[in-house]
Amino acid sequence: MSSPNHPLTVGSRFGPYRLDRLIGRGGMGEVYQAYDTVKDRTVAIKVLPERLAEDTVYRRRFQRESHAAARLREAHVIPIHDYGEIDGRLYIDMRLVDGDSLRSLLHRHGPGAPEDAVAVVEQVAAALDAAHRDGLLHRDIKPDNILITHEGFVYLVDFGIAQSATDESLTNAGGAVGSYRYMAPERFSTRDLGPTADVYGLACVLFECLTGTTPYAGGNEAQMMSAHLFDPIPRPSLVRPTVPAAFDAVVAHGMAKDPAERYGSAGELAAAARAALGTNPIPEPAGSTPGRTGSVPPQPDTVTTRTGRAPTPTGETGTPRTGPTGGGDHGPAARPARRTHRRRVAAILGVLVLVASALTFAGWAYWRHTTPGKAVPDAATLRGPDIDLFSLVGWNGYHRANCVHNRTDENVVSLILCDANPAAGAPAARFFRFSSANAMHDYYNSLFLGTMGATSCPGGPPGKDGPVMADGREVGRKACYLDRSTGTAGNPAYVLTDESELALVAYIWDAPDKTALRDYLAKYDAGWFRAEDDARDPDFFTDADDDLLSELGDPYVRANCRHENPPPGPVSAVIDCDTKLDDPGVSFIALPTRDVAMTVYQADVGQFSSRVCAGGNGSDEVWRRQTEPVGRYACYTDKTTDPTRPHPALLAVYEDLHLLVLVAGSTADYPGNSPKDDASLRDWFEKYFTK
Repeated sequence: MSSPNHPLTVGSRFGPYRLDRLIGRGGMGEVYQAYDTVKDRTVAIKVLPERLAEDTVYRRRFQRESHAAARLREAHVIPIHDYGEIDGRLYIDMRLVDGDSLRSLLHRHGPGAPEDAVAVVEQVAAALDAAHRDGLLHRDIKPDNILITHEGFVYLVDFGIAQSATDESLTNAGGAVGSYRYMAPERFSTRDLGPTADVYGLACVLFECLTGTTPYAGGNEAQMMSAHLFDPIPRPSLVRPTVPAAFDAVVAHGMAKDPAERYGSAGELAAAARAALGTNPIPEPAGSTPGRTGSVPPQPDTVTTRTGRAPTPTGETGTPRTGPTGGGDHGPAARPARRTHRRRVAAILGVLVLVASALTFAGWAYWRHTTPGKAVPDAATLRGPDIDLFSLVGWNGYHRANCVHNRTDENVVSLILCDANPAAGAPAARFFRFSSANAMHDYYNSLFLGTMGATSCPGGPPGKDGPVMADGREVGRKACYLDRSTGTAGNPAYVLTDESELALVAYIWDAPDKTALRDYLAKYDAGWFRAEDDARDPDFFTDADDDLLSELGDPYVRANCRHENPPPGPVSAVIDCDTKLDDPGVSFIALPTRDVAMTVYQADVGQFSSRVCAGGNGSDEVWRRQTEPVGRYACYTDKTTDPTRPHPALLAVYEDLHLLVLVAGSTADYPGNSPKDDASLRDWFEKYFTK
């Protein structure tokens, strides 16, 4: 039972309900997945937080929600089974939805196709129109309150601040209720609200579904209020070029500052959005304000090649932009170092050229066989231009298993949306390739430097953004920003462009506490694109790679690793793997025999002035697994990737598997807890490789 002295927790009982899982917390309560022991069913239970139980205003709001939602009978309003009070705490018993919130889907996958956005808006509109006919306003329309089942059915939930149009306002509410990013202008100046306040919120949701960002991106409540009251209404087609321009007028009408100029019902907004899918641009309603960024982006000035890469244009004209004026290919030598360990592996295996003749090996060759990635729906499957772009992705945590194709247009040749891969330390990412330099610059300037408010990353030059440098030359631009799509505080993110490849990538981390990590990675241009001569499908693995992976196991699996081309000499396979944050990256090198493996290991121990990781005499020590010796390992200082930023490294040889293991520690300025010295690197190695 629950009482003030026994607060609700997962596993506890609340009247007839067993609370099995905390689903979420909001301003009006906690939601649990619960089992109703009387009616033998699993439900969702919403309970007023204990700290608010004595607040009469909150209690009145909660009672209003339960009564209002329970009397609605529209299919897209979440069904209410029961409501009441148990042990002095108010609750609502409602259907448990097998799905996710629109907020979570937008965060993980970014904006969907326009037809998907329209399908969501149509179903929410049906729920709102039913509520409005019953004299109720929702007043908190936002992606968090829109649930979508795995079959695509939409429910509108949380009438926690719903208000009857005939009731007196709750004047002691203690300020505005709802989410400022979706609140109609009249919410800030009057209590005389009507259904068009919900229409405004739904238009904001439509904008976010189309573009992946909210209409206004102010950082605090005052800025958001000012934006809704005074700022021009943004045009979704300028934020995301793949959105048909006809949606600009739909959003402008739905978000009109004057309630009288909006659609008269949510259904009218949904119908206009449906019409925009297959029409020319809809004329803007009288009195609407053009989008903040001005004219529609120019048409591409080049023709895309068969590979999806556009020839570099000459004599370009167009809007002013930030970045180098040329679009020529700067070549592989102009690319900055990336996180993977190709240079380090090359240094380790460079001795093969010197020792191969002593091992009397003949030529070495093998057949390569591609392996298909995880199956996804046809509409989301990566296709030709996507594969070309995908092959340039720098980090190892992006594969077909967590990346999908998204719709493109004449300006965007390829768009790939990737979920985060925590096992490989990879944040959510958005990869773009454009048909022309102008198209890329327009998108970068309007969306990231404009709407998203990106600025030069910490430690970079003053201004809106900074250069990506390689060998003393500028090869792209970069900027840092906060992604506020999941909350006011915002999550750290940064964007980089590649002038030679007409490519752009945005990385978005999942929590504000990753800001220091973002700043560190941005400082060194981490996550930039691969060189053309190093490009390959991330899901390409040879038979020798698969044999090697079969010996390793989790977390060294396909989803976190990539094939690397072995250097000349008797090398069977090279696999480069990223790991979870604060764990070092690891490379595995398979050699054909024990003698070859030991020869390479011993040569490297001497070449790199290796030392016993624990300190003391000698150059290496015994590697034991469960007390049995299996090989040897040593530490050394690695300067191969950047001589100015040395870091500890550990090289090990597993004799029976004729396998080299290369573990890379972190530089001294890394902001996390990854190993930064021999002792901590040895501790990590023994924790994971001696069991």
